Amino acid sequence: METKLAGISLKEAQRKLLTYTALGNHVRLEAFLYIAEQPDVAFKVIVKKVGAKDTLVAYHLGVLKSADLVSFTYERKGRTSYSKYNLTELGRHVFEDLRTMVKQVSVTADPQDDLQL
Repeated sequence: METKLAGISLKEAQRKLLTYTALGNHVRLEAFLYIAEQPDVAFKVIVKKVGAKDTLVAYHLGVLKSADLVSFTYERKGRTSYSKYNLTELGRHVFEDLRTMVKQVSVTADPQDDLQL
């Protein structure tokens, strides 16, 4: 018999916790939100937008990839190589969930709060 927690399986609860834990870091959240806004975004553009060292951004993008929130493709054109990041299907669902939650919270929040997705 499978254990259920608030109507969902323990395995599903663990997956959701992993997903939201991955977004608990401001660098990862900012990168995630930027990728949601700019599909097929290049790594160097994400680094510039986030404003952190490329090694740190690479680490955090790896965490997002491990949580199945983002994917990347690697392309080579002549001598130049590109990596492009996109949200996965799960990432798109999570983004929409976050957007819905922020809209619900913003109805009751102070208008001075910065709660935009």
